Amino acid sequence: MTMTQPQTPSSNHAEFHIDFIWVALAAALFLGFAIGAHVASIIGFDFPLGPGFYSFIQVHGHVQLVAWVGLFIISISLHFIPRLAGVPLAHPQRISWILRFITAGLMLRSLGQCVLPYIINSKAAAPVAWLTAASGLLEWLAIVLYTSLLLGAFRRVEGLNKRPGLFQVAPFFLMMLLGWNIYAAINFVLLIQMGLQQTVVVHQAWNEFALQVFLGLVLLPVAFAFSVRMFPLYLRLPAVDWPVRKLAYAYILAFSLQTLPNLPVIASLSSSWPRLLSGLGMLLKGAVILFFVWKLDLLTRRRLPWTVNRVFQPGPERTPTRPGLPDYGEFGSFERLVYSAYFWLVLAAILEILSGSGILFDFSFTHSSDAIRHVYLLGFITLLIFGMAVRMIPGFMHQKKVWSPKLVGATFWLGNLAAISRILPLLLPMAVFD
Repeated sequence: MTMTQPQTPSSNHAEFHIDFIWVALAAALFLGFAIGAHVASIIGFDFPLGPGFYSFIQVHGHVQLVAWVGLFIISISLHFIPRLAGVPLAHPQRISWILRFITAGLMLRSLGQCVLPYIINSKAAAPVAWLTAASGLLEWLAIVLYTSLLLGAFRRVEGLNKRPGLFQVAPFFLMMLLGWNIYAAINFVLLIQMGLQQTVVVHQAWNEFALQVFLGLVLLPVAFAFSVRMFPLYLRLPAVDWPVRKLAYAYILAFSLQTLPNLPVIASLSSSWPRLLSGLGMLLKGAVILFFVWKLDLLTRRRLPWTVNRVFQPGPERTPTRPGLPDYGEFGSFERLVYSAYFWLVLAAILEILSGSGILFDFSFTHSSDAIRHVYLLGFITLLIFGMAVRMIPGFMHQKKVWSPKLVGATFWLGNLAAISRILPLLLPMAVFD
């Protein structure tokens, strides 16, 4: 089966590569979520941890980031950004190689690091460790190809300010590319170190830093960019007439204040200044996110939708759409997933503000950084993917509806129930479970 897609003759844009979505779903179901459920059951039922427990945690996190979320981001951005820029990809044949490299890398990483704890004292440990390290090289090569495709498209845009849709959100997309490259490089180096030292897990502090980079520079910026460009159209929000770029600059400043002090070489210093700066960054980042949600007007609906000012209004012969929405329900109740995702984002921002305030003013809360991370990843990002995928991908595939709109409604309930079940125990004090 070839993964190379034909190009549309009229525009010369590459067609959407649905294979990314199939790999993302397969990896999430059979690796990411499956390993996560296994780890959660060990903790929940107080089973013995076993030699592979910490390896499983790292594999779970990596697969969820790179496969489940990452492949969605890569496939949709390679389809959407060139069209937003009005510039086709110069080398669309590289898209297939991106998927091949990442798929091979994920397989080597998942199998290698899960098996390694059980053979660490055997002769097979060394080759398995280096095959696991090779996964980092494959994933890094994929990100280099991905970056070259999108940067090539950006460079060929004739006057970025003449493309206002791209100009607004370009800083978010550049953050995304920077975050991908930092994460892939750190991951590769850590896997080489793991092979050299013959250990079964990568360096915990640097791995934690890489996760923070991926969440803060890849996931949140790309979610903000797509929200700005797509939600007014799909959800009939107000026109985006506020300074998105300035908000992006405020976000990167807050993220840098929060994350750079967490570099292991800085965090290990005896001074309290790195921790205080990180706390200030957390507080500011939470405030920037809340301001973004407020200006987007998704949850508050303070302003009239952009459609009230359009020149040509639909005639009376047009079949009425769903109230406040431009569709007829052919994509299911996807908006409920989007709304719930943003409720989780607001919760994450509030937790960031509380955590940052606690660091600055020397008081503590019961929730951990792991709780905030799961609010972002499982509550916000996963539910946002569920909602936006069923709305966007059918159009990318030249389809006018999803197979079963009712399943979209079921996803809303199951997704939020899963998020509550995973996050609530992390937020409650341990005394509740004693």
